[in-house]
Amino acid sequence: MASEPAATIIHVAADGNDAWTGRFERPNTEVGDGPAATMGRAVELAAALPADSPRVEIVIQPGEYSLERAAVISGQDRSLPPLVIRAAVPGKVRISGGRRLTAWQPVTDPEVLARLPEEARDRVRQTSLKDLGVTDYGSPGGGGLELFFDDRPMTLARWPNEGFSHIADILGEEPVKIHGISGDKIGKFVFEGDRPLRWIGEKDPWVHGYWFWDWSDQRHPVASIDPQNRILAVQPPYHTYGYRKGQWFYGFNLLSELDRPGEWYLDRESGILYFWPPAESAADPDAALESGRPAISVAQTLFRVTSAQDVTLSGLILEHARGTMIEIQDSHRVTVEDCLLRNGGGWGVQVRGGEGCAVRRSRIHRLGEGGVSLNGGDRPSLLPSQHEVTDCEIYEYGRVHPMYRAGVSIGGVGQRVLHNHIHHAPHQAVGFSGNDHLIAYNEIDHVCLESNDAGAIYSGRDWTMRGTRIVNNYLHDIQGFQNRGCMGVYLDDMFCGTIIADNIFVRVTRAAFIGGGRDNLVENNLFIDCKPAVHVDARAMSWASYHVDTTMTEGLRAMPYQGDLWAGRYPELPAILEQEPAAPRGNIIRRNLCLGGTWESVETKARPYITVEENLIVAGAGEGNLLDANGDLQWNPVSPVFAKLPGFRVPPFEEIGPRGEPGQSDAEPATEEKAARPSDPTRWESEIRKFEEQDRLQAPPHDAVLFVGSSSIRLWDTAQSFPDWLTVNRGFGGSQIHEVTHFVDRIVLPYRPRLIVFYAGDNDIAAGAEPETVLKRFRAFVEKVRAADLRSPIIFIGIKPSVARWKLIDKIRAANQKIREWAEGEPQQGVHFLEVEKSMLDEQGFPRGNLLREDGLHLNQRGYAIWNDLLRQKVAEISAAGK
Repeated sequence: MASEPAATIIHVAADGNDAWTGRFERPNTEVGDGPAATMGRAVELAAALPADSPRVEIVIQPGEYSLERAAVISGQDRSLPPLVIRAAVPGKVRISGGRRLTAWQPVTDPEVLARLPEEARDRVRQTSLKDLGVTDYGSPGGGGLELFFDDRPMTLARWPNEGFSHIADILGEEPVKIHGISGDKIGKFVFEGDRPLRWIGEKDPWVHGYWFWDWSDQRHPVASIDPQNRILAVQPPYHTYGYRKGQWFYGFNLLSELDRPGEWYLDRESGILYFWPPAESAADPDAALESGRPAISVAQTLFRVTSAQDVTLSGLILEHARGTMIEIQDSHRVTVEDCLLRNGGGWGVQVRGGEGCAVRRSRIHRLGEGGVSLNGGDRPSLLPSQHEVTDCEIYEYGRVHPMYRAGVSIGGVGQRVLHNHIHHAPHQAVGFSGNDHLIAYNEIDHVCLESNDAGAIYSGRDWTMRGTRIVNNYLHDIQGFQNRGCMGVYLDDMFCGTIIADNIFVRVTRAAFIGGGRDNLVENNLFIDCKPAVHVDARAMSWASYHVDTTMTEGLRAMPYQGDLWAGRYPELPAILEQEPAAPRGNIIRRNLCLGGTWESVETKARPYITVEENLIVAGAGEGNLLDANGDLQWNPVSPVFAKLPGFRVPPFEEIGPRGEPGQSDAEPATEEKAARPSDPTRWESEIRKFEEQDRLQAPPHDAVLFVGSSSIRLWDTAQSFPDWLTVNRGFGGSQIHEVTHFVDRIVLPYRPRLIVFYAGDNDIAAGAEPETVLKRFRAFVEKVRAADLRSPIIFIGIKPSVARWKLIDKIRAANQKIREWAEGEPQQGVHFLEVEKSMLDEQGFPRGNLLREDGLHLNQRGYAIWNDLLRQKVAEISAAGK
């Protein structure tokens, strides 16, 4: 069998030269050739190769590469060979559409200082973008320049700093009434309090609000502020629905509100950017600016793939684009895999047209709009495009435009959304339109955080968009803005022909919602503490009836719904206009299991049209012991509660969520794994075998100090830090405590150490473990060590505070407190708690960024130097006490 022809390799390196051919991995002085220096040049070299070349690989060496204009891969003019663009070391190549900011100075302009809040004047620094050659700033309203620091987006100066203010009253200059709710079409309103008076005289003030409905937002420049009457007027065009009393908004792009670390403001006239850096800023903002690598977004797009086929992007970190990071148009088999897409102003990936494109095993977050958008196929012919998003983690999107920018948006025909974790976002997790999609094996939680009339999985208002299956998903903790309720799967405004089956819903309000639609199946779902589990109404027979003869009928007639193909695929559709089109006919609610919460909310008009059968409603959410003491899911596929409903198929919980870790880098570890599911220790088997092979080649000394635990141990150069100690380092992975315990027999007991230094636990918490679970896991480690008659002292290094996991600090502190109290309360265990938090916080109580690596999580040399001193002190205390 003939071997596959060798690929043509084009190398890119930070020390390359775009005048070179890219044939060499490193500069070759003998021949005057070497790697290319930029991504744009590498793509040009690839495009110049013969179309019949077997395969081309652009291999990028570790480093950061600027890309201020999109790298364009186009097959419009000529065919291209199959192309792979990959990191030589996955997760070590950054492709940035931004520009680093330097030359920071204190603020000295008296007018600027007078407008800055007093507490900010000594902390804020400024730099000139014009001096950097950057003069295109875009709009504060979205799509413009943003600032990033320590690999996180900073906040354009705003008030309130968190949350919203409210419209105190409207003027009624052009009254409007929608569904009986009164408002005003004119964007003038009375504001609460006096704070907006501070904005008078600002150069370009803006407001962002939910002006009438909580699912429809808009950003406005401020036209005027009337201080006597406390009236704020916005610039047209006014919001589509108008404005009403009690709705919420905030002001932004306000120099006068630059009042806390992490906020910034750009004077678009002078080109001067003002910034109060976080973390170290309270003590030394200049040191913080040096370590935090501030950058602004410049490029609109990083990669644009058009009319191409067989293109792969692999192992890359993409960041700092103002718009969509990767645009794919009319292309076939374009794959984005094992990548990290973050810190952009638009979408992560948008696919339009083509066939067989995929985003796989990638992490996508901190984006201004949505995560991934897939659209393709042909609806009249029901020809699928078979695009897919699989095994990804997508979260913290919708920063700039929060509404209707889903984690995954799909349209057309035949897209697949499989095995993803989508979480922590202001609006939808998955938005879909079109036909015959598959949404399966996804974990979805903590979405719709800024809206109530919203759905975690959403579609609406069409009779013809049928055939989508929403199956085998796990949705939990979805309760809307201020916990006032939203929807799980939301089939809005007469949406039809969708299957909702074999899903798990835990604490989801209106978990399966049918808003007047037809021919939907809700079957074999597990609902736990949902209020209600199922909702069905008949809105098209009442307040939404005007849609029947307009939007709905127009959409119907746009499709060949009575042709053989459509009639065969969707047999209920051809006669819809003759069969009470406004009625919610054909919906089936069958064989569902509801534990606790409330079962259903069905409008009286809808009841005669739906089938409800073989469902089991149990009063208590705790029935079957599927919830732990904290109310979190503890899965038991053989729970006796399942046997109470004959024919019930137990959902495949263990198969839900990403298979393996989505794409990441040492700079950004995975945030969490499947909630309530301890990770499988055997995933580290290869690392443990490497330790055993080292021991076989050179036996480590007994009576050494053993360092064991997760990556904070692994990255610690213990031999250099403690040259006067015999040390053994057995840190591995980003391991969790129970995984260390699993391998005690192989990486602890054989060494019979005189002292064990243990660090793990923040990966446990990031993966969803509660503080009590962290304590239980550590106690299990100690018990296993002591059961082997190893009485050496054990030092537990307190779980550290970090920028990357600051949102988890309350759980971290609680876990540390539990372990400290247990160790002090049971001195016979020989466990000593080492406090590190205080030494790692600044004067403001935030993590000291200069102690951490670029990832904001792992220690750098300065951080380890502090740990070295603290550990030596603790060991001296133990020795002095005779322990």
